[in-house]
Amino acid sequence: MMADTENKMRLFIGVPLGESASAVLDNWAKQAQRQWAFSRWVHPADYHITLQFLGDTPESKLAPLLEDLNRTAARSAPFRLALGGRGTFGLPSSPRVLWAAVDGAIDRLHELHHQVLKTTAPLGFMPEARPYRPHITLARKYKGTTAWDPGMLEADTSGAAAEWTADRFCLFRTHMQAMPMYERLGEFRLSGTSGS
Repeated sequence: MMADTENKMRLFIGVPLGESASAVLDNWAKQAQRQWAFSRWVHPADYHITLQFLGDTPESKLAPLLEDLNRTAARSAPFRLALGGRGTFGLPSSPRVLWAAVDGAIDRLHELHHQVLKTTAPLGFMPEARPYRPHITLARKYKGTTAWDPGMLEADTSGAAAEWTADRFCLFRTHMQAMPMYERLGEFRLSGTSGS
């Protein structure tokens, strides 16, 4: 019964972007906002690559979660990532998400995702049923007066290239009405030497 009344936090685990990558994406998004109508554009401080969505989490799980994630980070080594192209999720004519792809050491990112899932499972967190598709959300809910044309992304020549070293992941708390909306509850440095 206590778990039903316990305070809960909406949590997820993600990899933050490097400063240069965030700045490049922010500049690209500011230009895109002039021509593409989405209901909500992501604040640049909120750019991230999700590793696992945890959902509404009882406060009692926070301490063991932080401890276990710290151990996972200590076994994982940093790796290089880069910004890729842009794409959308949802209906081709009315996408629900505009995103930036991730390039670089994607195999290492998938391995970190797998290690995080192994870490959180004993605490009762279940992985999503859909396949893991790493990306950076830029905007949500297209609201243009005409149908979205996927060719607009292909025609965009403004570019958004940047590389960075992924040397940490974070436990984030979502504050739905805030801007930026994600609060870092924990930051875990990748300090292992495995991998390449």
